[in-house]
Amino acid sequence: MTVRRMLLALVALTLSPALNAQAYAGTAAWTPPGPTVCRFSGWTVNDKPAIAVRAGASATAKVVGSLPTTRGESLDPALDYYSVTFDLVEARDGWLKIKGASDEMSEKPRPVYQGEGWIEAGDMQVGVQSARGYARPDAGSERLLDLKGDWLRDRVALRGIVACDGEWLLLDYEMRNDEKLEPLAPKDRKRGRAWFRGICGSEETSCDMRSVDP
Repeated sequence: MTVRRMLLALVALTLSPALNAQAYAGTAAWTPPGPTVCRFSGWTVNDKPAIAVRAGASATAKVVGSLPTTRGESLDPALDYYSVTFDLVEARDGWLKIKGASDEMSEKPRPVYQGEGWIEAGDMQVGVQSARGYARPDAGSERLLDLKGDWLRDRVALRGIVACDGEWLLLDYEMRNDEKLEPLAPKDRKRGRAWFRGICGSEETSCDMRSVDP
């Protein structure tokens, strides 16, 4: 290969967004091999009329209760309803163990299952007041995502909580907004997995906490 052809090949590698994206996607976040203990609060994802709470971490486990959502069929349009909140205590194999559910924010609180039980990992939402995702629950590990001055909660849709480690959550996400906070076309909605901190359990407001981004 001539020097000219070698230079052209290097330029193509540098400029090709597909190749760059492929290299980026090759870096995988560390995923714990077993269940993890969690100490976070969050709220329901309101994509379903109701969220089933099961006795075990399995789709075949007995349903012990449910959590209403803002898409329920019997909602009074004259009243204000909010997402049900709860505590997360364990993450395991695509399932989340929760307890202490409450609908006290709603104008007319609905019945909720308040005991311990399991919901699917994609049925819980949290706010992330951080722009950076890492390969491990360590700010010194490789950075897999950097949104500069934007918080994760403003740019992505969470697809599921995978694991916990102290103040960190391992999250599956999908990019939804660009740097101008304009919606991305479906073909540009890249998915990823990374460890984040700066977790906020409030849907309505941001949390008063120190910045976790250096």
